[in-house]
Amino acid sequence: MNAPARRLSFPEATAIIAGYGIGGGMLALPYLVSLNGIGPSALILAGAYALSLLLHLMIAELAAGDGSGRQIVELFGEYLFTGKGGRTFTWIFFGVMGVVFVANLAAYVSGGNEILAALGLAEPWGGLAFYVAAAAVAAFGLKVLGIAEKWAVGLMAVLFTALVVTSFAALAKSGFSAPAPAPALSPDASRLLALYGMAMFCFAAFFSVPQAALGLADRPGLIPRAVAAGLGVNFTLILLVTTLSLLLSPEPTTIATVAWGRALGPWAELAGTGFVLLAMLTSYWSISFALSSMIRERLGLGNFPAWLLSTVPTLILALAGFGGFLEFMRTAGGAIAVLVAILFVPAYRRYRNRRGGPAILPAGISGRAWDWLAVAAYLAMAVGSLVPIE
Repeated sequence: MNAPARRLSFPEATAIIAGYGIGGGMLALPYLVSLNGIGPSALILAGAYALSLLLHLMIAELAAGDGSGRQIVELFGEYLFTGKGGRTFTWIFFGVMGVVFVANLAAYVSGGNEILAALGLAEPWGGLAFYVAAAAVAAFGLKVLGIAEKWAVGLMAVLFTALVVTSFAALAKSGFSAPAPAPALSPDASRLLALYGMAMFCFAAFFSVPQAALGLADRPGLIPRAVAAGLGVNFTLILLVTTLSLLLSPEPTTIATVAWGRALGPWAELAGTGFVLLAMLTSYWSISFALSSMIRERLGLGNFPAWLLSTVPTLILALAGFGGFLEFMRTAGGAIAVLVAILFVPAYRRYRNRRGGPAILPAGISGRAWDWLAVAAYLAMAVGSLVPIE
């Protein structure tokens, strides 16, 4: 791949990171917020953004400082799985991550299939149509991915703006008198952990960071800004989706735009459906490209065979009917959290010991206390991903 083909603009790099996180997870948050109350939920969401930003900046530091543009599996092979048995551990990690990624991607195909079926496209044709639109982008490389993410995020912004404007108009018409909410539940540890786990999942863009770092390699100062901005886009959307859907609907649905759209009318329901489909597509694009890159680097395959191996199993698994959309996402998110948190931090520490001072991070984010904080944050996310949602 030549340099111009992998050079990204700042908006493209930001969109890749934002697109990875914009998915069904944030549409489940209003329901979880309704179980915990606004005050505790606001603290959880702000804390999740800050803790996610910490680990993503550490990943950006390693990816930028290493300078190879390799995915996390290969970086682990370089900085963690060394010495006797290192190759074996690298292959094991590669296999586990491959299974987790395929399960995650299958969830989006399954979700797309369900949404298109509701619009009248009978199963399994909805799943096939979603798969074609979702898998095609990853086949054309990093630059096409960045452009597709940028335009998709832009279209999502248009749909979202229309929903927001319509929502405020509806609220103004009613004198900003929201429907009576369902009786509030007292927050407890399990519901707060479930909210925290899903919030951290919404911010998880681990495998898009090396892509952004590679595309901005000639402008390293933009890398941490792109990471913060990408996660910031997700944070802004989370706040708006949660606030407006709770104001307009007294009984939130597990996918927020369903109740939100119904409260505003058929047009808004269609716009909400379009937003959900685009959210799933952007997530699929980023994750499948990351998986394809992992397969290409590890197995030494060409782009097309790696693309086939990273996408075709997701269609088969989704159409086979194993598991539901939300369950797939939460399980995959918890597994990725444990693997990345436990394994990445020691890999990052070895990189720092070998390379010396930070390449892009402030010097203050370099001590052992930050390492332990990152590990604890993602272990708590894993626990939250396993807590049943009532």
